[in-house]
Amino acid sequence: MKFSAITASPQLYSDEKLTEAYKSARTIGILRMAKEGLFFRAHFRTWFIPYTEIRRCFRRVQLVPAKLCCGKGDFAVENLVIEGEEGELAQIQLPGTRAAKAAMEELKARVPQASFSAPEKKEAHPE
Repeated sequence: MKFSAITASPQLYSDEKLTEAYKSARTIGILRMAKEGLFFRAHFRTWFIPYTEIRRCFRRVQLVPAKLCCGKGDFAVENLVIEGEEGELAQIQLPGTRAAKAAMEELKARVPQASFSAPEKKEAHPE
């Protein structure tokens, strides 16, 4: 299996080691959590982020407008956002609120050095 690493030094991890970690990892939606880092599938690739690269992690809920047969409504789409030193590394769409909460709890146990709150929102028009 071929992996794309989101890290400063991807040569530290061999494909054999990553394949073994991927197969033994815990699965939550498209997210897999192994001992050394997390894997997710996006854009026809499997990405790997080592836990040492994660600085902030939080949930982002996007409301997607939908037209239904009986009117309009909004669907809430759960995303897990992973940030590193240089900014946002990944936004991973999860199947629902329960999966997002489980992923956050698992990450809190595996990455104690990271912050688990959303960044402060900046005002668009300061007065």
